Amino acid sequence: MMRKKSAYSIVLFAFILMYASCKKETTFIPGVVPVNPFDTVSYPPPPSVIPIDSNSFLGLHQYIFSTTCAVPGCHDGTFEPDFRTVQSAYNTLVYHRVEKNNSTNDFTYRVVPGNAQMSWLHERITTTDQVLGRMPLYDSLSKKEIERITNWINEGAEDLFGNSPIKPSHLPSVFGLLAFENDTGGMRLDAGRTNILDPIELPKNSVVDVWLGLYDQDENGSPVPASDFTYNKYKISSHLYEFESKPEKSLLVQPKANPFFYGPPGNKAPYYHHFVINTGDFNLNQTQYFRVYVQDKDHSTPTEIPSDGSQLYLLTFFSFVVK
Repeated sequence: MMRKKSAYSIVLFAFILMYASCKKETTFIPGVVPVNPFDTVSYPPPPSVIPIDSNSFLGLHQYIFSTTCAVPGCHDGTFEPDFRTVQSAYNTLVYHRVEKNNSTNDFTYRVVPGNAQMSWLHERITTTDQVLGRMPLYDSLSKKEIERITNWINEGAEDLFGNSPIKPSHLPSVFGLLAFENDTGGMRLDAGRTNILDPIELPKNSVVDVWLGLYDQDENGSPVPASDFTYNKYKISSHLYEFESKPEKSLLVQPKANPFFYGPPGNKAPYYHHFVINTGDFNLNQTQYFRVYVQDKDHSTPTEIPSDGSQLYLLTFFSFVVK
């Protein structure tokens, strides 16, 4: 009996305590504003606004590019350079290839860090060529604004955070693929494709010479022949993506002074790399895929062309089938 009475007392006490707490929280005295404990907190004053350096790229964007150039119908994302944000402005200027050049194609990049005279941006804001036209089209930059842009370029074209840009390091690439029966004096076989996604049809029991138009680009974006490539291997696989376990074979490389030139008159390109296969070594009607592995002086490992990340059309472009 005592135990039940004790338990009853505890429950009653808890109920009274809860009731008192609830009653206290809901108490409201008309005309009296409750005290806000945060009113007594002393907050430090807001930091003073730091002015943007007009000579920095952030300043150039804030005071020139975004206000003068990123106007509707101009560099507002409609076409490049894209001056909508400081990031898009930088990325579409520094070491970005020129799409519209002057009549003598003197410029490679819109901005060449350290060289305003070779920067297309500088040319466009200072030119007196009436046909080319000075930018901005419907406005004009002051002498001081031009000077700030010029100084930014000549001083290294640093980014928003003061970092110096890295010169582009292009990987080896391909511009063409040829296949001849027997040798370069024989019938051209790759031209018979009806669709770029189709493999090259090769005759059975024949010797076929496959040529690859490979090239590199220097730091200015100019083409560099593939005569100095090292490693120079190729692989063939009957599966689109299974190359890792396939044996490597050596590409044949023409001497630097004696490439095989092929192409339209007046615009022939040099081919240095090729390999020779006997179609009797492959199953009839089974598509074979091939890849090449070359290395330029700017990279420590070979470049695979094409690679698993290449577009499907390029993977199938590098293929043949024996009929």
